[in-house]
Amino acid sequence: MSSKALIRPLTALRFYAAFLVFSIHASMLPGLEWLGHHGAELQGRIGVSVFFVLSGFIMTYVYYGEDRYEPTRANAGRFIVARLTRIFPLHILTFFMCLPLGLNSNTARIQIDALPQHFLLLQEFSPFGYLGNAPNKVAWTLSCELFFYLMTPLVFTLMLRAGKNKWKLLLGIFLGIFSAAIYFHNSELVHAERAPFRFADYILGILAFLFYQRMKDRKEPWMKWLLPLGVLYFAGLMGLEYYRMESTPGAVSLLPGAVLVVLGTGFLRDTENWFLASDRMVFLGEASFALYMVHEMILRYGRVVLTKFGFEIHWALYIPWLLLVFTVIQLVAIQFHLRFEVPLQDKGRRWLNRLLRIEKVKSATAAVPKP
Repeated sequence: MSSKALIRPLTALRFYAAFLVFSIHASMLPGLEWLGHHGAELQGRIGVSVFFVLSGFIMTYVYYGEDRYEPTRANAGRFIVARLTRIFPLHILTFFMCLPLGLNSNTARIQIDALPQHFLLLQEFSPFGYLGNAPNKVAWTLSCELFFYLMTPLVFTLMLRAGKNKWKLLLGIFLGIFSAAIYFHNSELVHAERAPFRFADYILGILAFLFYQRMKDRKEPWMKWLLPLGVLYFAGLMGLEYYRMESTPGAVSLLPGAVLVVLGTGFLRDTENWFLASDRMVFLGEASFALYMVHEMILRYGRVVLTKFGFEIHWALYIPWLLLVFTVIQLVAIQFHLRFEVPLQDKGRRWLNRLLRIEKVKSATAAVPKP
């Protein structure tokens, strides 16, 4: 399978993960309260878990490959710069756009003294204490991603040194974090959903890629069942939560489904005729970060306006109203992606590379679309 054939459906998968997160937050709008059903939070957590596992998979695919990563300071610098310029432009823009919401909120008021940590995306680095909501509340996942990215050059270097034992190394890291997350799940002192614990999702994504790499040239019947099994696993968790009327036991319970979905998407061979590999779906996947970053902000401002005017809607129009809201937000997100995110990412990367005097080299993965 070519690099393009693999990356296209995985890119499109990000759109569906972002939509799951949108679907829970949309319940704040008048006429969409029905989306805030019992189990809706799990829906959003599923999307985040898929994001984290997929991130580990794609970062390893693009930057590590078949042990081609070179553990130099320049390579580590290029990696960090690429990731910083990927997440910070939109983060900074939405940070300031959401400030009025946070400063005037009665239910999720931001802590002024915690703004520097939120601005620098450091709020999830420590498992202790609570810094309150960021102005853009979804930014907590970016803090986790930043933690993952800062750790990645070290992990890749350790993988190279471990050689054939890199599986054991990664499994050891994963099991250590996994065990700690279970142990501290109900702790009031240690928050087991912070970045150091969610690093298990990212490590599992790295392991998933190594497994994919080993099996990619084989055509086994079970490969085509991984994606449906992952979807069924998540559906089962949703059903269990509905039946028991209580929350699932933490993020670790979502990992099997996330790995099945990511691996299943990667293993599907008939990509040319598969809708996840279509140009439209891939574009929506590329714009999914913008959708993720702006959707709640638009919904929160929309709620203020609609509530002020006493907006109400008949139940028969619930679905058309949902489709209209999502379409408008998606179109706005596409404009953010095309006119702000992409241009600033490229300019920021060049500027930081010059500022830090990181020499420009021709990457072996230059033909691979940006992760």
